[in-house]
Amino acid sequence: MAELRRVDPKTLVPNPNNPRSSIGSLEELRKLALNIRAIGILHPPAVRELEDGRLMIVAGHRRTEGAIYAGVPLIDVYVGDQSEDLDALAAVSENFVRLDMTEPEQWNSVTRLREQLGYTDPQVCAALMVTPSYLKRLSLLAKLHPPILDAIALGRGPDERQRKIIAQASLDEQRDAWAEMFSESVGDDDPAEYRVKAEDPEDTVAWGALARNLEQKEWYARDARFGDELARKHNIVWMEDLFAEANTDSRYTLDATAYAAAQQDWLDNERPETSIVLTSDEYGYARAPEGFITMGTWMATQEGEVMGYGLNPRTLKIVEERCRPSVAFTQSHANGSAEPEAPKERPDVSGTGHKMIGEIRTVALREALGEVAETADPWELIAALLLALEAENVRVHGDASGNNWSEPTARTLAMADLFPEGSLVRDETLIRRHAVAVLQSILNCDVSMHSGSGLPAQLVGVLFGADQKMPSMAFEAFLKCYSKPGITKAVQTEGLAPQNTGKEMRAVLMNHVGEGHWLPEVASFAQAQDVWTQKQKKKQAKIRELESMVDDEDLDEMPEDDFDGAADDEADLSNGPVVPVTEPDSEESFSLQAPEPEPSEHNEAMQFMRDHLEIVVVA
Repeated sequence: MAELRRVDPKTLVPNPNNPRSSIGSLEELRKLALNIRAIGILHPPAVRELEDGRLMIVAGHRRTEGAIYAGVPLIDVYVGDQSEDLDALAAVSENFVRLDMTEPEQWNSVTRLREQLGYTDPQVCAALMVTPSYLKRLSLLAKLHPPILDAIALGRGPDERQRKIIAQASLDEQRDAWAEMFSESVGDDDPAEYRVKAEDPEDTVAWGALARNLEQKEWYARDARFGDELARKHNIVWMEDLFAEANTDSRYTLDATAYAAAQQDWLDNERPETSIVLTSDEYGYARAPEGFITMGTWMATQEGEVMGYGLNPRTLKIVEERCRPSVAFTQSHANGSAEPEAPKERPDVSGTGHKMIGEIRTVALREALGEVAETADPWELIAALLLALEAENVRVHGDASGNNWSEPTARTLAMADLFPEGSLVRDETLIRRHAVAVLQSILNCDVSMHSGSGLPAQLVGVLFGADQKMPSMAFEAFLKCYSKPGITKAVQTEGLAPQNTGKEMRAVLMNHVGEGHWLPEVASFAQAQDVWTQKQKKKQAKIRELESMVDDEDLDEMPEDDFDGAADDEADLSNGPVVPVTEPDSEESFSLQAPEPEPSEHNEAMQFMRDHLEIVVVA
């Protein structure tokens, strides 16, 4: 019978057969530790007493690690007396049902339950709450090259379609393709055994290209734009399809990489001189470059149009689209106002880097809020809650203020008064705790168009000192997100001399910081204050501009003779905004007459309706 004991979590012995080989990321561990510190462990870990009296964990390794990380001296555990076989089944089941293990961990655990402990597939499915089809999908992992399994464990693996294609190839073929992919980037190490690391960029492995290379598919010469010279240049050896129709070019190759390179070579160097290059998404849809739009096949040919060519990444065929300059592009060049665009420079920090900053900021912000849960000034919390209501990921429906498009909401006005320059203008336990909990659940610093909180979350971080919770950013994964000009600026800011390569500058900067703390301005919370101040100034200028326009009340003061009828009023107002008109030798006045509209079929129809529409009023 199980009994409840209170023990030091540090004394618990990890299960050597624990199906989970990792406890998740540091961020996940921090979140769990904060939760344990706040509310404790809701479900005590299950343990079994060994012969020497020590307690070994059966289920609850993450909860134990979280308690240790949170500094909890004692935790409750359930001490059971079940057999080792039942321990294994319980541990795997506990991990499947609660927090997902990585797929390789799941497959290794299923293999052990099958081969070593003799459980049948129906028993495994019932215990782990998975379907037979899911178990079958996991079996594909047995056919994958080990470094690919490591990438899947990191959440960086191929999608389901790519996984099926890769698994159909032999392990030797997968090994060769993997080695080719990393042959120029791993130095003296064996490229066939290269392991993707968590700090590597998201696009380290081109899974689409890897799947194409391993897919048993023929790439035909008849679909290629390149000729024999480019085929020889890229070492393409054609084979004959003996089952092809007569009088057709039946030559093909299985080398997708070389075929794609030759197609790209033609696109870069041999396409027609007056043409433009199209980009393609992963589904092969053509995208025109900036300043151009693609024309549908139904559209008539227009003067100035050009032909665009692009490489479909899935079919490896060259796609063609008629394109013409966009209206704005044409007008700017016709007016002579367009200057040749300078080549776009890479930003100092890539999008991946900014995403990483956002995730780290969110952890620091929530940790800072957690520390003031018992001590925060209530007025600061009220101000922070008001600030949170203005966050970009918060939507308030039914707000009585701001009904008119030109009227700012009460939240916007409150922000202008409380945080005019990004700092709070200043004029007790349950409520405080709830306020902090709401802030922690709403606010985040993620870089997301739909769910990120934006500047308000960063200003709350300034208010509660979240910069003090930010870790040192001098680590390889983050510094790799810098462009060469960006990392050059970073080392120069620290008084260091620039090096020849970005790799050398990253090493110099990390050695310089050592065990110290380095937080670049771009990653700090404080940098948001200047951005916020400028946004508030623009909002105030817009409000003043709207206030300077005529109010609806002014219309009531105008003579009745100025109105020809309700229908004409609506028609005039629909044509454009109210504009000022200055009469000769008179003071400036306002007229409801809009500028003469450009002739169009729509405007002609509107004029016809005005002239012929008869309004009948029924008493």
